[in-house]
Amino acid sequence: MKTWKLSPIDLFTLGMTIKGAWVYERMPEPEKLKSALAKIATTYPYLTGKYDPETKAVIWEDTAVGTIPFEEINAQGHKVADICGNPRLAWSLVKPYDAKGFRSGKALPFTAALAKLSDGVVLYVQAAHALMDAATFYRIVGQWAELSKGADITPMILDQSLLPSPDAWSKEETNARVIEQGWVKIGGKQALKMLWNLAKNNAVKETVSIEVSQEEIAALRKESGAGTHGVLTAIAAQKLYAQLPKRKSFKYITVVDMRDRFKGIDADFMGNISQAYQIGGDYELSQSVGNLAAKIADETKHFVSSEAPEEMLRLSVCASGYRLPYFLFDPSDMNNSNPGTIYINNLLKFRACEIDWGFGLPAYTFPNDLTDMVKFWQPVVGGPIQIIYSGLAAKIIRRSL
Repeated sequence: MKTWKLSPIDLFTLGMTIKGAWVYERMPEPEKLKSALAKIATTYPYLTGKYDPETKAVIWEDTAVGTIPFEEINAQGHKVADICGNPRLAWSLVKPYDAKGFRSGKALPFTAALAKLSDGVVLYVQAAHALMDAATFYRIVGQWAELSKGADITPMILDQSLLPSPDAWSKEETNARVIEQGWVKIGGKQALKMLWNLAKNNAVKETVSIEVSQEEIAALRKESGAGTHGVLTAIAAQKLYAQLPKRKSFKYITVVDMRDRFKGIDADFMGNISQAYQIGGDYELSQSVGNLAAKIADETKHFVSSEAPEEMLRLSVCASGYRLPYFLFDPSDMNNSNPGTIYINNLLKFRACEIDWGFGLPAYTFPNDLTDMVKFWQPVVGGPIQIIYSGLAAKIIRRSL
């Protein structure tokens, strides 16, 4: 038997599902997809293992390669035009991933399905987030597509020993460091507040999507000197806080892929190595979108190019391993009815809308439905960017619609 021990980073996402859906007018035949998927299973056998709650590890046979589930769905009553831009209909055609089954050791960590429409198909891929972040997830799907076209792939590196050690510092030293760095202590009252906010946030099921044209992005990039991420973050914040006029400033958190930023972890690392960080201090809302974008871009560039992300990740893993009641930012300040912090997950770098199985680009792509406060997404190559608000942030944005 072989094992893949979940790290503190993995365990943080235990119970979450990472998934995607792609609408195509044409794709390879199911048998070719299954054959290529079998090669994925051979390359990454941990995808055919099962989680053992006692050892907190995924276990698989070292002598026989398992099978990744692949379901074919008859959805010929629907057309491509019906599905594009309609996430509720798209996800209603496929069974949700069995996250509870994975946690109990009964369900496999990676599944796929193909729904046949009257004039096209929808490809669904769903997986346990505890085994992969978005970078790994979209890399797997892209490699599956390459194998289906008969191309070769470069296997990712499956090696948990490369991750930060949960005992790099002693418990006492870790505790002293987080206090010195001003981490937020999660006491009883704050924990209750977080649980209450989480319940209210998860009760809001419908997201709100605002489209930003490529022309608007290009104009703001030219005006501000910022990149697309800075521009979109400024737009997302200004639109949200326009509905909260008493807020004069905000804090900003974003998800950072730590590949090539953490020693020993390069772009080919397979697993979870992304971390949410607060960037900078307070951002004044009185400034223009262009000036705000420039400040966000400067602060982000300075932060990610420093040694702070690596040190904070090491410290976060140790604090989690020792179960210390500290967190590197205040999680209760976002995903509530009057958030002082905006949380951004930028999924654009994964280029999901460019995955081609040999018959053309997708007509539409859908992101995961994890309750990121705000995510950036592009459903079609060359098309507008979507700023997607979820939970209570979506409820706030609806006031302007």
